[in-house]
Amino acid sequence: MSRFYISVVERTDPVALDDAWTLFEAYAEWLGDLEGTTTVAAETLTLPAPYESPGGVLLLARDDSGRAIGIVGIREQSGTSCEIKRLFVRAEARGHGLGRALTRAALDHARALGYTECYLTTVPGVMDGALRMYRSLGFVETEQFRDFSHLPDDAQLVFFRRSL
Repeated sequence: MSRFYISVVERTDPVALDDAWTLFEAYAEWLGDLEGTTTVAAETLTLPAPYESPGGVLLLARDDSGRAIGIVGIREQSGTSCEIKRLFVRAEARGHGLGRALTRAALDHARALGYTECYLTTVPGVMDGALRMYRSLGFVETEQFRDFSHLPDDAQLVFFRRSL
């Protein structure tokens, strides 16, 4: 993979919506039995909501051939804060900076939407590369920022925040 392109998924673009749906399904499959997969399934049914204007954005990355290889969403957390969700890069596209590029694009969109802080959640032991990347981009560990009662009591999550 030499280059990739990132664009906004619009409700009026059936090809992008189908590609987003496919990547969400791949993300859920990759997570397997890990926590939160029930919410992935629910979100898949309503894409691009909850990641659409005016409070969010869904970004899709394609390679040179036009194949969808990565995705990330931004959604409102509160009036001044947002949450990065569902960052996923296909296995064959990892290691080329795409996760970082998608995260930076998401942060740029968050700023443009007027947010002043950004939150995210990740799973240690499974998403260690993402943990390192988030820290390198200025995210710091924080307290739980929303209700996660739908997850098992033994769910291992790390919560991050970053000023924009």
